[in-house]
Amino acid sequence: MYKKIAILLTIALCLAFTSTTTLAATSGEKLFREAQQQEKKADYFSAFKLYKEARPLLVKEEKEDQVKECRRAFTRIKNILDTYPLKLDEVVKIIKKNYPDATDERIEQIIKDGRLPHMTIEGQTYYFEDFLNTLYHLYPDFRVVKQAGALGQQSKLLGLMGEFIYEGNNLPPGQTLTTPFHYAATGEVVIPRDKLPETGLLKVWMPLPLVSSAQQNLEIIDIYPEQYIRYPIKTDGDIGLVYFEVPLEEIYDDLKMGVRFNFTHYEERFHVDPYYLGEYDKESELNKRYTASDKNIAVTPDIIKKAKEIAGSETNPFFIAKKFYDHIVYDLDYSLTPHGALDALDIPESVYVQEHGYGDCGAQSMYFAALCRAMGIPARSAGGYQLFPNPKGTGCGTHFWAQIYLPNYGWMPVDTSVGQLAKYDPTLTKQEETDFIEYFFGNMDPYRYLIQVDVDVPLIPPPTERLMFGMVLQSPTATCTEMDESPGYLFGEHWNLIVKRVNK
Repeated sequence: MYKKIAILLTIALCLAFTSTTTLAATSGEKLFREAQQQEKKADYFSAFKLYKEARPLLVKEEKEDQVKECRRAFTRIKNILDTYPLKLDEVVKIIKKNYPDATDERIEQIIKDGRLPHMTIEGQTYYFEDFLNTLYHLYPDFRVVKQAGALGQQSKLLGLMGEFIYEGNNLPPGQTLTTPFHYAATGEVVIPRDKLPETGLLKVWMPLPLVSSAQQNLEIIDIYPEQYIRYPIKTDGDIGLVYFEVPLEEIYDDLKMGVRFNFTHYEERFHVDPYYLGEYDKESELNKRYTASDKNIAVTPDIIKKAKEIAGSETNPFFIAKKFYDHIVYDLDYSLTPHGALDALDIPESVYVQEHGYGDCGAQSMYFAALCRAMGIPARSAGGYQLFPNPKGTGCGTHFWAQIYLPNYGWMPVDTSVGQLAKYDPTLTKQEETDFIEYFFGNMDPYRYLIQVDVDVPLIPPPTERLMFGMVLQSPTATCTEMDESPGYLFGEHWNLIVKRVNK
């Protein structure tokens, strides 16, 4: 009997020891699982805190996959919280500051409308950081105060574009390149040394101009620091970029990285005979790629239904695409879009516009492309920057537009959001408004800097970590496994691009 008791005690002690050891070994994992549950409930503040606590424990426990997921979670959640930082009382306070004449009743009505971008976090409503831009564009009585964004500067933009739009258009069939503008550009980022880890490998992707039919004469003057370039620079194909790998133990001072280049961008004018389009090769790689549903150009059942509704009985691709253009320009509104949160939550941009009835240049161009793809018309969302050269060399605004592929003609530009400028300017005559809007279906001004032909283009080499904002490459982005959060935030914050128009 004593022997039996001894065996039982031994087993009990072993179980107790094993339980204690297992608990200690899985404390990081336990916090990690709790963080995941909080994130699923949209309790993002709590989730972020738990991931922060879990990561150093998981590092000690050598749970590499979960350490990686913590870093991804930091980026995801930071994107959400940075995009929706404002509580209702802060929103009301900001509106009253910018619009002293707005009554409490009017503000309450707008809040009840529910059209200002918002989301529920830990049971409380938080609003989009750029909600004033939405307010400006959705509610005409609030346009008395100019707001951020291209459509808040329509008078300046209309003046720049007018010289192209109100010219004659007696062109031969096909694409015409005219009015070449020559540019000299410098892009630089300086990251304070104390913002980076002492050691580790910093991987950086920096945008470059992409050579295309409308963007030519590219001259790369300098890329630095040259010793950290790991792949040949890429300026053809789908995206322009240069890739660096920086061993941080070699960096003692602030990290300075940059590029200098010259290029020429032409105005594009397409003179299309809709009855001379030819047939699509449905088995071609181009057709398959650009009619497929994608991450942000998502072709959902609702979008297919909407595309068919707009197209009606029309069967000609050119006229169908024109109907989609008119629908977005006239029936939908412009508004800055919560891209960071959409990316973090894996909500396609095309779906956001379909559900909300508004979007900015990128969101609109992706929605337009999705409508086209739903009807078998190859389409994509290209972009980089809209340029507004002046003596100081400033005026570089991130911008995206659409392109559709037409047999016998190639990729034709379509810019719904710049086309919408006319809709927001009451000084234009009806004919001037119509001419302006018509121009941006098939024509494109030369105030452009093209970086990529579509959104969600794979970078070279492909990143192994989640990027801060992987849909586009308008400023340098980066990864570093030794950092909790994506270093892409630092690069976006410290990126400075200067473009000057020059005589060649």
